[in-house]
Amino acid sequence: MRTLLRFVIGLLLTLLVLVLAFLAGFGVNYYQAQTTPRTQVPQRFTLFWESWRIIQNEFYGTIPDKPTLTRGAMRGMLQSLGDPHTVLVDPIPAKQEQENLKGETGDVGLNLDVREHTLTIVAPISGSPADKAGLRAGDLILKINDKLVPFDITVQEAHNQLRGPIGSKVVLNVRRIGEPKPFDVELTREKYPLPTVEARVLPGTTFGYIKITMETAETANEFVRALDTLRTQKITGLVLDLRNNPGGLFPDPVLEITGHFVPNHVVLYEKYRDGTEKTFHARGGNKAAGLPLAVLINGGTASAAEIIAGALKDYGRGVLIGEPTYGKGSVQVIRQLSDGSALHITVATWYTPKRTPLDGKGLAPDIAIPLTDDSIKKKLDPQLDRAIQYLQKGA
Repeated sequence: MRTLLRFVIGLLLTLLVLVLAFLAGFGVNYYQAQTTPRTQVPQRFTLFWESWRIIQNEFYGTIPDKPTLTRGAMRGMLQSLGDPHTVLVDPIPAKQEQENLKGETGDVGLNLDVREHTLTIVAPISGSPADKAGLRAGDLILKINDKLVPFDITVQEAHNQLRGPIGSKVVLNVRRIGEPKPFDVELTREKYPLPTVEARVLPGTTFGYIKITMETAETANEFVRALDTLRTQKITGLVLDLRNNPGGLFPDPVLEITGHFVPNHVVLYEKYRDGTEKTFHARGGNKAAGLPLAVLINGGTASAAEIIAGALKDYGRGVLIGEPTYGKGSVQVIRQLSDGSALHITVATWYTPKRTPLDGKGLAPDIAIPLTDDSIKKKLDPQLDRAIQYLQKGA
């Protein structure tokens, strides 16, 4: 009997301890829930639903459907970040974007950015309709097919308007800095070759010239072939032309090309929001060993091209000649959303080997030489002339 009584008392004590432990845990969790900020769903998010209900109950005009309202709210949230590269792309344009990457539509060949709510040409792609029409880095696009470019346009939305059936036309109204009036340019959408490397020996010299127009999966191989061909011609110096190069694929071509000038060195630091970094090193090669180098840059030199120029500048491997670069030094990824839309979001920023930030700042030339409209009209290239002079005299 006493044994049974002890068992019952022990069982009751055990249950009491479990109940007290549960109540203590519940109390702690409740306290933390009341005192800890909620990062996933802010408490003030109720303001959004208050506004939503007011719109639904009181707005006089036609109310868009719920998905449209939701995406509008998302765009407002993204705009508050102050980053023109973090944007929402609606389902239909997102699908078109994927098709465009497959080369199923025509294009005019413009690399664009949005600066101070203005659609800006970073650079035309060499050989494209835009390049043949004379559009330049820094030109501002005011209208597309007689429609004013909205102040909140994104780069992706602009590209979607510029692309279309091969052979169709699009008219751009463009303002060029220094010109008194905007002007119209009609472009025909087409599939066009994307040459990435041009090479030759500069007339009257023993200097090689290599122009990289953008970085693709084949650019590093094209660069090696061009450099090998030039070296068989006994060149004594090299001009690397990165003007109007909007960037492209990263990291492979960038690391491989840079490796022919500064093998195994740090090329870039990629910094994330939590303060962590990823370090990128140049890869082998060194085929340009011993060649004096002049690098041409301008306002159309951006992104991956700026990384190459920045590394060469920081290690003193080549002198930068021309005009300040564009300053595109951030990394975007594309996240597909459940409704078919896509979120382009900036996840990191780039720094040169000496930790010079690229984004929004760009690189200053070591030797500043402007390229004026008058020089362009006369088909003169004072920047290239200065590069030749530098290689001849070393200064």
